[in-house]
Amino acid sequence: MKESSSSGQRKGRNRNYSNQNRNRNRRHVKQKVPRRAKKKSLLNRILEFFGIGKKKKKKPIAKKNARNKNLQQNRAAKKKSTRQHKPPESIPITSGRLYVGNLPYKTTDEDLEELFSECGEVMSAEVVRHRRNNRSKGYAFVEMVNAETAQIAAKKMHERIYLERKLIVNGAKSARRDED
Repeated sequence: MKESSSSGQRKGRNRNYSNQNRNRNRRHVKQKVPRRAKKKSLLNRILEFFGIGKKKKKKPIAKKNARNKNLQQNRAAKKKSTRQHKPPESIPITSGRLYVGNLPYKTTDEDLEELFSECGEVMSAEVVRHRRNNRSKGYAFVEMVNAETAQIAAKKMHERIYLERKLIVNGAKSARRDED
């Protein structure tokens, strides 16, 4: 009787080297590698030194190489061009709720409340955090008592350097999200 293998494969075959998996397996993908120039023999080098040996003519650049050169030049030009940074959108302050951006990641709610209490009475300060890992996202919302104190705070705190970062303070776009 024939013994069958537990995996159901025929003897002498490895599934990694079958024709079906050959395209998927990286070991079998042929890569185009530039070939090194053939090394000249000692006799050829001596003859070439005295000017007797054959000198090979350089091949003209193929269209493919010219196209690659153009692609490389375009990529280099893109790298050199600097991206124009837009200033943050200025939102008018109509309520006591402020958006505070470009916060250092170390900042806590208490630090933020303490910072904004210089400008007036703070109702709440909330640093926005990632749901899964509870790390700061770098922005927060501060709620002041009324719109006038919020405007004063925005004028004082906008572009103020806090822990080596320039704060961005604007009016919040929408009212506070109600938590379910």
